[in-house]
Order: sequence, then structure tokens, then C-alpha cells
Amino acid sequence: MTYFLFALGLALLVGGGELLVQSGMALAHKMRLNPLIIGIVLMGVGTSLPELSASVTAMVANPPTPGIAFGNVIGSNITNILFILGLASFINPIHINRVGFRRDGLFILLSVVMLYMIMLFGYLDRVIGTFLLLFIAGYFVICHDNNNHDDSRHHAKFNKSAWVLGVFSAIGIGAIVYGADLLVDNASKIATALGVSKSVMGLTLIAFGTSLPEITVSTVAAIHKQSAIAFGNIVGSNIANIFLILGTIGVVKPTHVPQMWQSFGVMTAATLLLLVCGIMGKIHRITGFVFLIAYGFYVYSMF
Repeated sequence: MTYFLFALGLALLVGGGELLVQSGMALAHKMRLNPLIIGIVLMGVGTSLPELSASVTAMVANPPTPGIAFGNVIGSNITNILFILGLASFINPIHINRVGFRRDGLFILLSVVMLYMIMLFGYLDRVIGTFLLLFIAGYFVICHDNNNHDDSRHHAKFNKSAWVLGVFSAIGIGAIVYGADLLVDNASKIATALGVSKSVMGLTLIAFGTSLPEITVSTVAAIHKQSAIAFGNIVGSNIANIFLILGTIGVVKPTHVPQMWQSFGVMTAATLLLLVCGIMGKIHRITGFVFLIAYGFYVYSMF
């Protein structure tokens, strides 16, 4: 029964995330936002909601499980770059706007530096959490100011009125919240039964599960050769994972920070590779294949 409830929670997270993202995309289309803004802000943050819900749920549980919460953030960032971006670029080479990436590359680098400082400090409190939330709010403002209202087409499944899309979004949020509760509760039970640490569960299985919406968005975008959405989704999600999720955790439930230096090192290396790709302006198929192999070695090393 535990495994069934874990799978049900995961399904609700993925289904709710997909519903929320697609309805949000349709709303963005009505607002005439360009694909890069959709990829970074709407889809990047929207697809991070499963991670947000799972991590916050892990912290407000009794007892709190910071290993799952922080492991989910770090593991999701690793999964996003090495597995999802690797898979998307293997499907179709991803072209990157190097001028536009200067802003986003700076923010994703700052997010890694901030996580390093938090881990070094060893405690995440409300002051730091508030600072992180203000930081990502500023990022959203900058992204909005740089929106040029490009009329390029983008993929969205729904063509409904605004209020119907709002209802779909609400249903998606409800599924995400309930699914996160099931996922975290039963993941803890499975970890105990298998003798696996909760940190490893957060870094691998939960991180991969909560990243499934990103997998869906980026692979579909890659198939349709929408590089801006495929790449922007990953960049936006990784920025949101650190600033939004850790900021929310700090405000809701101040906590000691688990020392996951090995996985943090992998995440940092993956982020630097992402920055190099952004500077080069393209991620080739062979690079994507290397990313996938690296992800396989990382997961293997965890067990």
C-alpha cells in the first residue's frame, strides 16, 4: 500500500503540474508574452511547484525531514541539467540566445553562490528566506521589463476562456499539494524500509519524480524545435528551486542545513557546464549524450 500511495502522490504531482503549466501557457498566450519569458518565468516556476510543495511538506511534517527538502532541491537541479537538458538536446540541438542568457546566466550563478553560503552558514532562517524571496521577485520584474511581446507561436493545449483556465490552474495546484503530501510521507516510509537515507531519497527518486513536469515541457519543446522554451524552462526552474523553494522554507520553517557537499559539487559542476553552453550559444547532440552519461554515473554513485 505504501508503494501505491507513493506512486499516486507522484502521479498527482505530475498531472497537477502538467495541468497548471498548460493552462498557464494558454493564459500567457492571451497576454501575448514571448516564448523566452514563458519558458523562464511561467514554465520554469510552474514546473518547480512540485519541488516546492514536496520540499515545504517535508519541512512541516512531524518530524521535519530537511534531508528530503534540501536533497530535492539539489537533486532536481542536477536532474534538470544533466538528464532533462541532456535528453532535450539529444532529441534536437538547442540554440541559445547568448545576449539574453547574460542576465539569466548571472542569476543562475548567483543562486549557486547563495546556496553555497547557506550550506557554509549551516542554518536557513527567516531573514535569509525573505532575502531569497525578494531576490527572485526582482528577477521576475527584470524578466517582465525585458519582455518584448514577441508574437512567436508556442505550444499550449488549452484554448478556453480565462475563467476556465483559472479553474484548471486551481485544480492543478490542489493536485500538486495533495500529491506532495502523499509522496513525502510514503517516501520516508520506503527509505526506512529499504535502509536508504532520506537525503539520498530526496537527491534521487523524489528529485527525479518532481522533475517529471520539466521533462515533459522540455522534451515536447525540443521535439517542436522550440529551443527558447526547452532551455528557458531548465534555467527558470533551477533559479526557482533555490531562491523560491529555499526562501519559502526559510520563512515557513527555519532549519539546520544538511551537509550535502558531494551532491552540491555535482550541481555546481553541472551549472558551470550549463554556463559554458550558454556562452557557446548551442548544446549539440553529443554534449547532450555526455550529460546523460554523467547523470547515470551520478545516480549510480548515490547507491
